[in-house]
Amino acid sequence: MSFTRTNSGLSNLALFHGVDLIVFTEGGEDSYSYEDVLAGKFNDRSVDIKFWSGVFSKHNFRKTVEFRALGSKTSSKAICELLESNSINNIAVALDSDLDDIFGAKFTSPCILYTRGYSWENDVYHPQLVKEQIESLIFSAKLPDNYISIIDESYRYFNWYASRLLKLELMFKKAGSKFITDCNGERFINGKSEPKLKIDQIRNLLHQRKSSLVKPISLNGVGNGYCGIRYCYGKLREALALANITYIVGSLEKQKSLPKDLMVTAMLDRYQKREGHLEDSYYSNIIGKLAAA
Repeated sequence: MSFTRTNSGLSNLALFHGVDLIVFTEGGEDSYSYEDVLAGKFNDRSVDIKFWSGVFSKHNFRKTVEFRALGSKTSSKAICELLESNSINNIAVALDSDLDDIFGAKFTSPCILYTRGYSWENDVYHPQLVKEQIESLIFSAKLPDNYISIIDESYRYFNWYASRLLKLELMFKKAGSKFITDCNGERFINGKSEPKLKIDQIRNLLHQRKSSLVKPISLNGVGNGYCGIRYCYGKLREALALANITYIVGSLEKQKSLPKDLMVTAMLDRYQKREGHLEDSYYSNIIGKLAAA
C-alpha cells in the first residue's frame, strides 16, 4: 500500500463508518501496531475510551465520534506525525501527556489531545472525589471525621514526596531509562492498613536501578516549575485512591470488597459529573479547538 493510499484510507475511515471523526486512544486488552491500525484492528473497550468519551460529552462536542483504543502509545505516535503534518483528515488522537510536557516532546495539532497531567488518573483520583465515592458506599449520613482524617493524611504524605518522585523519574528518563513508571502502582502503596506511600519500596527500587544513572547527574533546570502532583505517575495516584476506598469500605466498614474495575468506572463517572474545576477549563479548551479544526 502506497503512502498516499495509506493517508487516504485513514482519512476515509470516518466516512466509511458513518461518523464525523475517528478518535484513537491508548488502552485496551491488546496492543496494535500501525500496520494493524491500517488493517482495521482496534479495541472497542478501554478505560481510556471511558475517560475521553466522557470528556467529549461533558464539553459538548457536537460531531459524531467513534473511539478506537490501540493499546500502547507507539502506534498513536505514528498517527500523530501524520496529523501534525496535515497529511490526514477526520482523525484525532487522545493520549496521556506522560512527561512529554517537561521534555518538549508533544506533537502540535488541534486534532491531538493530551491529558492535563501525566495521565487521566491524575485528574480522576482527586481526594475530594475519593471522599465522595466512599461516602456513597457506606451507611452513614455523612463521611465520619476519622475517615476524612485517614484520607487527608494519606494524600498529605503522598504529596510531600510527589515532587521528589518526579525529579527521580526525570533523572532516569534523561538517562534513557525509567524509575517507577514501568511498575505496578500498587507495589508502592500500603493497602492493608491506613493507606500510605511505601517509601521503603521506593528506596529499594532506587538501590536496584541507580546503576543506570550516569554521573554526574544534572537536570539543568529540567522539570523546574512543574507540579509533582499533576505530573506524578498516574498509576501511583490511582493505587492510593483505590487503597483508601478498599481500606475504609472493606476493612473499617466490613463491607464486601469491591472489584477494581467497578471502582474505576465509578470514579470516572463521578469525575465526569464534577463541575467548575481547573481541569474543566483545560479540557474545554482542547475540545473547543478540535471542534473548530
